[in-house]
Amino acid sequence: MEIGLPRFNEVFEKADLPRDHYGPLFEALSALGTESITRGISAAYRRLGDLGATFAADDSDQRVIPVDWMPRILPGDHWERLSSGLLQRGRAINAWLEALYGDGQDVVPDELVESSVFYRPHTIPQGSSPVRVYGPDVVHMGGGEYVVLEDNVRVPSGVAYSEAIRRAGMHALPELFQPYRLARIFSYYDALRRTLEDAAPDGVDGPNVAVVTRGSGDSAYFEHSRIAEACGVSLLTLADCHVRDGEVRARSDGRRIDVIYRRFDEDYVDTDLPELKNVYLEGRVGFVNGFGVGVADDKAIFPFVPEMIEAYLGERPILSNAPTYSLAEEESRAEAMERLPEMVLKPREGYGAQGLLIGPEAGREEIEDARRNVRKNPTGFVVQETLEFSTHVLDEGSDDAAEEVFIDLRTFVLPALGYLMPGGLTRVARPGTRVVNSTAGGGCKDTWVLEG
Repeated sequence: MEIGLPRFNEVFEKADLPRDHYGPLFEALSALGTESITRGISAAYRRLGDLGATFAADDSDQRVIPVDWMPRILPGDHWERLSSGLLQRGRAINAWLEALYGDGQDVVPDELVESSVFYRPHTIPQGSSPVRVYGPDVVHMGGGEYVVLEDNVRVPSGVAYSEAIRRAGMHALPELFQPYRLARIFSYYDALRRTLEDAAPDGVDGPNVAVVTRGSGDSAYFEHSRIAEACGVSLLTLADCHVRDGEVRARSDGRRIDVIYRRFDEDYVDTDLPELKNVYLEGRVGFVNGFGVGVADDKAIFPFVPEMIEAYLGERPILSNAPTYSLAEEESRAEAMERLPEMVLKPREGYGAQGLLIGPEAGREEIEDARRNVRKNPTGFVVQETLEFSTHVLDEGSDDAAEEVFIDLRTFVLPALGYLMPGGLTRVARPGTRVVNSTAGGGCKDTWVLEG
């Protein structure tokens, strides 16, 4: 195998020489043999199907999430630094949002905040931890240096898929796990339930919590139903709820709902249950994540997170941001447009690779179209430096098993509890691209964090 320098390959130090922490895995694979591995991979996919781990592709067909069964392994010291850095970011983002929707903030220029499509000019209940579920994406540059690509605070997803992949792998290929002591991920749901219950209004004991979804047509409905089941809470849609006497109640039995874990964009509240917003703003129902937190997802706000850490926590940032630049100023915009073939262009409100342009992978016509879009709406985009982040290898069942592929890591953070699930969802790009999103043809890997 050719290991493409200067990229950092997670598995191999050089061709055919695995890193120390991958050595036991390759010994286990060798002992199993190709035929047993192939059978195990087939069994793992069947298990995923039995668990219902599906998502809706562009054609709306539900399909089992694509998984590569060669796991990613993170040394314990890597995880310790990474978790400290992500918890720090979560605390700082919450402090900034409370200031923004409270007495005011002075870290981010007002014009950037007010031009964000996610900004909601209202006052939120203070002390409520606006972001209780946080899903930042990070990449590894090598040597334990992790860089944050973006923050996801609106409706971060993927945790149930991560759990399903782990369960399927342990069921079908248990021999791969035997040489390792891995940090356990299944306690995530206990921690999630605690942070949801903690979001209840003051004075509410034994709160009634509901996961609220757009319904079975949502691409991530499997995750919504799995979270509700694992946390032992109700699964409802907005149509299953109504507001009566200043309280949110379930239509089926009239029970008061004290906490809503929303798994939809908050704009649907305005169309489907507009009374709900005032109940939240009056502190009568907890909302996870809160109204207006999406402003922290804005790509133009992202570069200011290190300053939030320094301003609100009085600490130095543990993790770096991917270098990100605004296109609002004409001089910096002209330079960025000249360098666009070597940079990444993102819409400020984009998600799931929508509107994403990776300059080194784009053709001339795509570059020119992007330049035209920026000229029409220069404040609607940011650019990032294109990073040469780490790569991984694929399992023997893949048609591209000999290829290196780019990977990132979607992590699952509960900032108010100081909890981070040990692992996360490693997302895998197709060969030849850095785009890891499943909607763009990417896949997933299990993420193993080593204990001790």
